[in-house]
Amino acid sequence: MKVIDRHAVARGAAIGLLLFVPISALRVLIDRNVDDFDHSGWAPLFALAIFAVYAIAGFVAARIATDAPYSNGIVAAIGALVLWLPIRTVIWAIRDSSQPLFGGTDPVFTPGRILGQVVFAAALGAIGGVVAARRSARRAPDHAEPPV
Repeated sequence: MKVIDRHAVARGAAIGLLLFVPISALRVLIDRNVDDFDHSGWAPLFALAIFAVYAIAGFVAARIATDAPYSNGIVAAIGALVLWLPIRTVIWAIRDSSQPLFGGTDPVFTPGRILGQVVFAAALGAIGGVVAARRSARRAPDHAEPPV
């Protein structure tokens, strides 16, 4: 028995990546039109949207991999983050921002931010897995009749 279903994880991570793209594009659009985005009401809204993406990625993977829904949900959510990081780096390079990528006063990536996102992805991917597992359990018949 395989614990991690590559197909399920790939599907969940791909869905997560596909949701990250419009959320990030919308964030950039709003960020350009708001004076202090980091201290506005928009910042928590986008954080919640990212958290929802992790849960959705976990849900999708867990729905496919019913033998180990939590593990597959966690790996899919972290996979969505890992797929997003290179794209975020390319966006940073294209924007030619004065914000440094790794160093300086306010870098795009810090070890703490990346580790924090991995922790959130794992936790919310597991929650997506729990939701998927419970939905699957409700759909399954309670008393299966023995074969005749």
